Amino acid sequence: MSAWPKSLGEAPRVSDEVIERLKHTETATVLFLLMARGIGRKYGYGPIWMEGVRTLAPGRRMVGRAVTLRNLPSRPDLQQLIAVSSTAEGMNDTPRWRAVEACAPGDVLVSDAIGQSNVSVGGEIVFMRLKQRGAAGLVTDGAVRDAPNVVNFGLPVFAGGSTPTVGETRIMPFEVNVPIQCGKVLVWPGDVVMGADDGVVVIPASLAEEIATEAERHDDVERAIMDYVEREKASPSRFYPFNDLTFELYERYKQARDS
Repeated sequence: MSAWPKSLGEAPRVSDEVIERLKHTETATVLFLLMARGIGRKYGYGPIWMEGVRTLAPGRRMVGRAVTLRNLPSRPDLQQLIAVSSTAEGMNDTPRWRAVEACAPGDVLVSDAIGQSNVSVGGEIVFMRLKQRGAAGLVTDGAVRDAPNVVNFGLPVFAGGSTPTVGETRIMPFEVNVPIQCGKVLVWPGDVVMGADDGVVVIPASLAEEIATEAERHDDVERAIMDYVEREKASPSRFYPFNDLTFELYERYKQARDS
């Protein structure tokens, strides 16, 4: 189901091409560019970096469109009603499984645990199916059960931690593809979720292409500065914040690189 308010029009869809470009940019750069939009403005883009959410599979990067799963505090009477939901074909139709099946190749499942980093949002069987769906990764501010096995699937996993216990006594899956908070960040369905060893950043879908373009240039400028430091063994301080000297250096770097 779509949660995008009619007053906002259709939710923008980030193209596969933009997703691919963002895979080659740094999370720190994206975070910097988004935060810079908030400087001197009444409404800034922050927080957009998830607190307490870390990789469980170091070295794996992740970029994809968000499919969201909202959890609520568990209540036995409602839990029982949700647990018996099924399709006409007899398939389990509870929100958690709907969220998994909603994931298309390249999507990221983002599941909030109401900020409870020791509460499981699922285990290896659920997330094996997520991997089969071609998902780009899993993000939660809760915990993951069977974490070593889930990581061995090759799925990038970003979570508040791992746990051996089930989470149903504490939380219950309730809604799919609605706005949620995860790690104190607003995640709207279709936003771009970007994860690396230094954390998880959320890029509003409406800004993704613009951020991709700016991040590509920013990272290239910093490669020019790194090249200068390595060659000259000199301080790069005069190039920060970016200024005319920075861009003169960058132009020389590009000319030398492309010649």
